[in-house]
Amino acid sequence: MLRSGIAAPRGLASRAGGRDTGGMIGTGDDATTARLRAAGCVFAEEEAELLRGAARDAAELEAMTRRREAGEFLEHVVGRVEVMGERLAVGPGVFVPRRRTELLIGEAVRAAAARRAPRVLEMCAGAAPVAALVARRVPGALVHAADGDAAALAVARRNLPPRARLHHGDGWAALPQGERFDVIAAVPPYVPHERLALMPREAREHEPRAALLGGEDGLDHVRALIAGAADHLAPGGVLLLEMHREQCRAAREAAHATGRLGPVDQVLGEDGSTVVLRVHAGPLAPAGAPADLVLLRRVRDRMDREHDRPLDVEALAAGVHLSAGHLSRRFREEFGESPYSYLMTRRIERAMALLRSTDRSVTDICMDVGFTSPGTFSTRFKELVGVPPSAYRRHGAEVLDGMPPCIARRITRPIRNREAPGAATS
Repeated sequence: MLRSGIAAPRGLASRAGGRDTGGMIGTGDDATTARLRAAGCVFAEEEAELLRGAARDAAELEAMTRRREAGEFLEHVVGRVEVMGERLAVGPGVFVPRRRTELLIGEAVRAAAARRAPRVLEMCAGAAPVAALVARRVPGALVHAADGDAAALAVARRNLPPRARLHHGDGWAALPQGERFDVIAAVPPYVPHERLALMPREAREHEPRAALLGGEDGLDHVRALIAGAADHLAPGGVLLLEMHREQCRAAREAAHATGRLGPVDQVLGEDGSTVVLRVHAGPLAPAGAPADLVLLRRVRDRMDREHDRPLDVEALAAGVHLSAGHLSRRFREEFGESPYSYLMTRRIERAMALLRSTDRSVTDICMDVGFTSPGTFSTRFKELVGVPPSAYRRHGAEVLDGMPPCIARRITRPIRNREAPGAATS
């Protein structure tokens, strides 16, 4: 079955704010677990515990169990989903945010955090996971969410701060004329019509077709967003679009064909299939921004692409014709951490992915991600993640192996340097 990111550690309801039944509805391998297992739920015990934690009484538990047996999304049944450690509301008939969209959310948060008081818009928003995470993680961000489905926007309102603005309508027509944004992000419907039959039953039967299908090649909505982006991006803004890797070339060609947009690049997800297309509008620096902000973003983008290469601050500074001291000072002012801290975090994030998905030795992974000393790698890894690489592999990757995103634990969430102990001394 298709899962979409709800975490299911034991005791989730009582620890995370759901209704605590106090054990009155039943625990352990009970009839609910047996029924879910018979219905084909691989993680029946964990799902049963989530249902028990969400139900107010035995009658509601019975109703929720029947819905799950019938194939409805677990997230729809319990009314919530966990995305990057944040709980979001969802509801029947609304697209459930997928785990793969964490790539898009990360790019949107990073792009918004690089600006002062950024204006951020999520198109095709659904429950608005991108706008919600940006609002929670980027101080001063003003977020907007647009969708053609009023029911989806009602759910989005529950996930967004009071000052967030919602826009109901078809595509760009939903927005007031003249509105421009620093960051526009979207998970547009991008499933080709002919692939519908191959989708999991949950999605086919319990999510609106309009939130899934994107025309013959899946790019109808992508092309429409690209075509209107130049009219809605602020100077230096960026359009971020999630799609499948095989669709990326056609989308890039559509962006270049407009003749009104800037550079286009892409970020490939850890699953090897999901891509975030980054379409820039004009010059990278907003009007009135410091002249070297373009250079700082160029340095940051280079670290994103080449973090596994032997980079250092001096080389990065020389590449943009700045002194190392000036680069370090301005980088910290604009992005909240030093270039060294940012580079180390990117390397550790990649190492975490390799430890989870491959059986290569820790030493090989150390070299693959750009470290030259296993000792430095282990020290930095433990500082950011909390455990050494070998322990992370034993207690992290093994737990996650084969586990669907709906019950994957938070150990996969990368820790940014500025959140880690001792980061300020980097």
